[in-house]
Formats: sequence, structure tokens, C-alpha cells
Amino acid sequence: MTQSHAARSAAPTEHEAPRDTRDRLVEAISAHGPITARRLADMFGLTSAAVRRHLAMLQDEGVIAEHDVPVKRRGRGRPSKAFVLSAQAHETLPGGYDDLAVLALDELAARGGTEAVDHLAERRVADWQREVERRAEAQREAGRDITPAQKLQILADLLTERGFATTVRPLTVPVRTAGPHGQERPRTLMAAQLCHGHCPVHAVAARHPELCEAETRAIARIIGAPVQRLATLAQGAHACTTHVPLTEGRTP
Repeated sequence: MTQSHAARSAAPTEHEAPRDTRDRLVEAISAHGPITARRLADMFGLTSAAVRRHLAMLQDEGVIAEHDVPVKRRGRGRPSKAFVLSAQAHETLPGGYDDLAVLALDELAARGGTEAVDHLAERRVADWQREVERRAEAQREAGRDITPAQKLQILADLLTERGFATTVRPLTVPVRTAGPHGQERPRTLMAAQLCHGHCPVHAVAARHPELCEAETRAIARIIGAPVQRLATLAQGAHACTTHVPLTEGRTP
């Protein structure tokens, strides 16, 4: 089932209670932001006017914030109004930590140093690779070939189940390489961005980036590629974003 079909199957209608509709819009913004009002209207089968009314209320409540996305049109770029979760919303969404977790990591760092924190961070993500492989193997046994892109989607589904609101955003990267007689040949590399719209350990990661670094290493091991973390919620970005090459730089 595609993301758009999944969204439509749980889509709010204009006859639902306003709070139920806004809660579902918040879930979509968390997973797919930055996202425009028009795209939200298309995803949920609502009118643009209805979506904008809900978004205005969510902004007034401090749940979402505007995020300018450059859109090239007729050779010039102009900002397109899109929405992401606010910093306040990230603090109030369900998470896997509290003040005690922050205190525990601080104490571990004080007593055991960086090495102890690194060890804990690796233990936290240790089962990601095992679980992705288990799910991938189940699909292979059902007769399906598992591509790197499909394995990345399996990882995204797993992390969403664990509170990360993860999506995969495909990318194509045009490059030119030298051909015979010095001629350049165009090529297209396939890549993707793995985006977490929510972080279950946001407050802890802000104090201890070792958690983010361990996640990045785990993603690289799962995909078999040297991935690059581009941004994190802990550093103030609207999402944790990791660039994942899917056609080159991979290991067997």
C-alpha cells in the first residue's frame, strides 16, 4: 500500500470532530513535513480551505510552524509555505525518555566517559539490523527479491513502529562521467533520504549526540553503504535526515 493510499484509508473527513481531524493532520505533518496545505488536502480528500482552517488553529496552539521551501518557477525561486511540527510539539509527543533518562546518561558519561556512552548508544540500536534482516528474509522466502530501496523501506517501517515517524524520500542525482574520446556521458545515481519526523529520545540526544551517531552507523550497516547524516532534530532541524546512496558505494 502506498503512502497516499494509506493516508486516504485513515483520512479525516469534513464531518469528523475538528480535534480528530487536527490530530490526524498532525500525524501527517510529523511523518511528511515540511508539507503544504494543498498536499495535505490531496492526501486526505479535504478542501484546501478546510485544511487551512485546521492549520491556522494548530499554529495558534503552537503545535506546528511554517517552513519556507524554495520552489523554482520560471527560472526564479520563491518560497512555498509548508508546515512542520514545532519544537513544542516534539516535547509533548509520546517519547521513550524523561528527565531520569537524561540524568542517567549524564551520570554514565561522568563515571564511564565517552566510551561508556558510545557502548550504550550501540546497544540501543543493536537489534535494528537483526530485525530488518528477519523481515527481509521473510519476504525472500515468499519469493520476493529485496533491493536496497526495499530494505530501506523495511527499516523505515520498523522505525515508525518505534516512534520515529520515518519516511523514505527517493532522490535521483544526475552526474556526468568521461566516455570514449573525451566525451561526457550522463548518468543518474539513485539515492534516498531517510527522514525521522519525530525522535523518541529528542531531549537525551540533544545532550548526547552519541545516540545520533550510533543510529547513523546502524543505518550504514543495514544498507551496506556509507550514509551521511545531514540534519538532526536534536540540533534544531525540522527532521532527522540521512542521505542514503542506493546504486553506488555499497558493500556486498
